[in-house]
Parts: sequence; C-alpha cells; structure tokens
Amino acid sequence: MWNNLFISYEINNSEVDQSKLTSAIESLGNSTQLHENCWYVNSPKNASEAADLMNRVVSEDDIVIVANTTTDSATWLNLEEKREIRLKQNWKR
Repeated sequence: MWNNLFISYEINNSEVDQSKLTSAIESLGNSTQLHENCWYVNSPKNASEAADLMNRVVSEDDIVIVANTTTDSATWLNLEEKREIRLKQNWKR
C-alpha cells in the first residue's frame, strides 16, 4: 500500500547535514518539498518506518513529525512531552 506522508521537522543541531536529510526524505518515494521544513511524500513506507529513517540523520535535539494521511496515523521524534501529550489527547477524536 502506498501512503500519503507529511513530514515536518525542526533542526536545532547545526551539525545535521541538510543534504543527507533531503536525500533521506526523497528516498522514501515520490516527494515534494512544500516549504522549508515540510514535505509531502507518496511512499510504500508507513509513518513509523519513515521516522526510523529520519532518526538516522537527525540528532536528539531535532524534532520530526510524520503524519500518514492514508491511515490517519502519526509518529514523532523528540517532541516536547507536553506537546506529545496534547497530540495523543486529540488525535482521532
């Protein structure tokens, strides 16, 4: 199954290689950069698999959110706890 993924990120570590980040996103499938830190990707990967790939190129200081609009699911990396709680409270309401 192909998935419609939206990937949003905030890079807080200046040592993260932007070209590696872009390559990782583009390797997921047919991708379009929507604005500086947000991409749409049509991918055979799900949100968790995409986040796992992103985790290889970002640092623990960086935030990544992957939303799969095909399955109405999402996963994230390094999100502040209060924001994570808020997402979990409101997702699929």
